[in-house]
Amino acid sequence: MGTVPQTATSRGAQLLPVLSGVVLALSLGGAGFGLGCFYASFDPAPVVAAVAPPVLPAGGPEESDAAGPIVVPQALVPAPALASALASTPMLLPGQFAERLARPVVGGWISSHYGKRADPFTGTPAIHRGMDFAGPANSVILAVAPGVVTWSGPLRGYGNLIEIDHGNGWVTRYGHNASNFIRAGDYVKPGQTIALMGATGRATGTHLHFEVLHQGRHMNPARFVPRRT
Repeated sequence: MGTVPQTATSRGAQLLPVLSGVVLALSLGGAGFGLGCFYASFDPAPVVAAVAPPVLPAGGPEESDAAGPIVVPQALVPAPALASALASTPMLLPGQFAERLARPVVGGWISSHYGKRADPFTGTPAIHRGMDFAGPANSVILAVAPGVVTWSGPLRGYGNLIEIDHGNGWVTRYGHNASNFIRAGDYVKPGQTIALMGATGRATGTHLHFEVLHQGRHMNPARFVPRRT
């Protein structure tokens, strides 16, 4: 908390005891001179400014309902090559996806949940299609399940983005990374370090923007992310 610069109102509040003391001294004569001076010397408590709460790290791609979710291009991994890689990769069955996911960060905390919220940049109502995990800069980001990388690089509001195809229609995305350690076409294992946490793209601070999609539809990551590290 800090002292607020004096305004006309605050200066008036500080002069009020002085004026009251003078009036008291004059009205009581000599007997009231000492009491009036004591009252005039009274210094009211300084006016202080309230400190605004800290802004939690948040962000994401364009979030308005009209804009809709960003479609990640798939040209980096040709369809035949992706199909071949997925066929030779131990994929998860749909029912197992929620049971066998790794956590995408080590430590950290959830700074923004999935769903409706105020856009952190404009303040207007928006849809947040992921979950934000905040932490120190360059914290490690982990793959949550085995799969094949279909995107690794900058993409609009995501900043540095990684997208992983886990087969059976399941896809995860990891946005705002400081740096990516994997390339499109790479196979990843669950718990493998794939990136470092950053604030690239449309972000108010260092965090991971994590998304889960099934058959092209965004899902609430809270359904799949383990509660404990």
